[in-house]
Amino acid sequence: MISIAFANVAGGRLVGPAGYLGEDRTADFGRALAGLRAEVLIVTELDTRSDQLERLGAAAMPGRELSFARQEFSDSHIPGVERLGVGIVSTYRLTELERIDLPDPPIDFRHWRTGEPMDPHPKGFVVARTEGGVDIVGGQVCPIHMFRSAEGVEYSYREGVGHAYGVEMAGYLKAELAARGVRRGVVAGDLNMPNPREFFGERLGMVDAFGDPPPATTPDGRSIDRLFSTRDLVTRETQVVQLPGADHHLIVCRLTHQPPVAPTTGRTLDLARPPARPATGRRGLSR
Repeated sequence: MISIAFANVAGGRLVGPAGYLGEDRTADFGRALAGLRAEVLIVTELDTRSDQLERLGAAAMPGRELSFARQEFSDSHIPGVERLGVGIVSTYRLTELERIDLPDPPIDFRHWRTGEPMDPHPKGFVVARTEGGVDIVGGQVCPIHMFRSAEGVEYSYREGVGHAYGVEMAGYLKAELAARGVRRGVVAGDLNMPNPREFFGERLGMVDAFGDPPPATTPDGRSIDRLFSTRDLVTRETQVVQLPGADHHLIVCRLTHQPPVAPTTGRTLDLARPPARPATGRRGLSR
């Protein structure tokens, strides 16, 4: 069995009526994570210019020898936090593979409330392989619902340009995982979608670790923090923990390995090797 927890910690900030609070409350997240008894922890909206990942790992897995992987992805929209990224802490030794930078969606980045132009806040995934051969892919997807078009129209992964971007992003991610030799493992984190099963389940050929209907992972009732696994990993338990004041709940999934029924020479995650990628630079998807 492998126990994987994941949490969007907003740089360690809790939320009040007026927005994010200024005080670093990483210790509160750490105490809540300790009760999940995780062996692997994926952290999104990590404060990458501090020792936050080390503090969270020490609290969540006390007394254990830990391995770390982290990548920085964007400027921060959270007061008191300079840069945001993704981190993985593991009681298993990690080998960090090449990160995955998601292309920015081809949308107008205008603030959901004011309509003012915004930066896209690039998103992506950290890819790490445990010494047991399980690949951990943790990260964050663009919250397109937080942006509006020049005409004030909300974007959605369910329809229009948002749905088209989701389809292309899933194909891009599938190719990127194949390029890194991902065979069995999980993709988890803040997926920021009302319909992640369509893109990470159906289009990636992975299994949703959540039941139907899935539990809410945010105080406003959405289920956007999710874990998908390859078909040889079976979910035994999913637990959602609410931390008062946090804008995302904490989640842990406990999975076991199920050997294939018949011998197979194929990969557990059937991914075609992609064409050669450009050597440098981020790129957007086609409109």
